[in-house]
Amino acid sequence: MPQADKHDLPTHKPGSIEGTTLACSDAQARRDALQTAFDYRGDVTLDLSGGEQVVGFVFRYDEKPGQVHLFVAQGKDSVPQILSADRVTQVRFTGEDTAFGKSWDDWTAKAEKERLKEAERLARESAARGEL
Repeated sequence: MPQADKHDLPTHKPGSIEGTTLACSDAQARRDALQTAFDYRGDVTLDLSGGEQVVGFVFRYDEKPGQVHLFVAQGKDSVPQILSADRVTQVRFTGEDTAFGKSWDDWTAKAEKERLKEAERLARESAARGEL
């Protein structure tokens, strides 16, 4: 499924599409924008025909039959809502990209740093006991 090239989109955080707006000027642009919204790991604001806006987390996008499934916050709960994709005129990536900076490389670098820190601590404790 094609999606907007994340590296060509203007961003507020390098590498993230947070803060980006995608216009749904035609059917292909709408499909690409909604697929990108589905791939995004934060809330989006969908501008709908008629001037309405819906803010939520897109947890499913069905190109056929053209439906967008969102979790919309209501108080402390999130309520699922289904919208017709044809009603979407613009997708704005307004919520924080919750997985930004949490790639595998970032995780392994952090884990290695923590492992070295723990090894240094154990060496200090062993030296203090006279074992090294």
